[in-house]
Amino acid sequence: MDTTIDDRKRMESNQEGWNRRALAHVDSSYYDLDSFRAGKSSLRSLELAALGDVSGKDFLHLQCHIGLNAISWARKGANVTAVDFAGQALEIGRDLAKGLNVDIRFVEANIYDLPQVLKGSFDIVYTDYGVLNLLPDLPGWAKVIAHFLKPGGVFHIVEIHSILGAFQEVNGELRLRSELFTSGPHENEVGITYGDEYEGAREIDPYKQYSWPWTISDVITALIQAGLRIETFTEVPVDCRQRLSSMVRDEQDPGFWRLPGDPIPLSWTCSARKPE
Repeated sequence: MDTTIDDRKRMESNQEGWNRRALAHVDSSYYDLDSFRAGKSSLRSLELAALGDVSGKDFLHLQCHIGLNAISWARKGANVTAVDFAGQALEIGRDLAKGLNVDIRFVEANIYDLPQVLKGSFDIVYTDYGVLNLLPDLPGWAKVIAHFLKPGGVFHIVEIHSILGAFQEVNGELRLRSELFTSGPHENEVGITYGDEYEGAREIDPYKQYSWPWTISDVITALIQAGLRIETFTEVPVDCRQRLSSMVRDEQDPGFWRLPGDPIPLSWTCSARKPE
């Protein structure tokens, strides 16, 4: 990994912040753990369509947070190993999995250290929704993915579209701002986290969060340079949560939100295969 000591310290600050976020998310309406325990899947149509049948597949879920999607993939028959750097988030995931009698291996690690602490290879490596901006070294991330894929294995990502960083909402209208091609790290003091509807953000003890903006071309280039072959790429005008107040619930797919008129893409997916 080519990150500096300073980047390591920044990731440690993010790690502490995501431990705080995890505790705030346990009883949030966004994660809705009561419905999840009752059998509801946390997976949405976008990732389900991208991955298809995962039954019997060795499955590595990177940056899994409190583990709902990892558990949902395991419920679909995958042999799941789930990784995150926030220990408190993983404890929540372990308790959930144990209570649901779902067999998952949870691993606490900085993603860049994973080859030193986890052995084996996988048919599928997967990550989703809001993960890339926490990574200071995208080429290093792609190398970790390639390291863990079996020959012929596939990496899948579902992510928030970076174009959202180029707009701000003012009085219900999108206005252009020049932040799409800025370089990181950006430092912000964070005292709230998502968890409920748009106006229902939850307070947490403040921490410094560091983020690194990446364009989609940055991601695709990193994957190609790591030796993977891009197979699919899609952009869609839906988001996994109400990120802007003008977003409305998707009538056909209530797991998503969209802007009236679908003026810009809000999410994207990519699949990349390791050659045999």
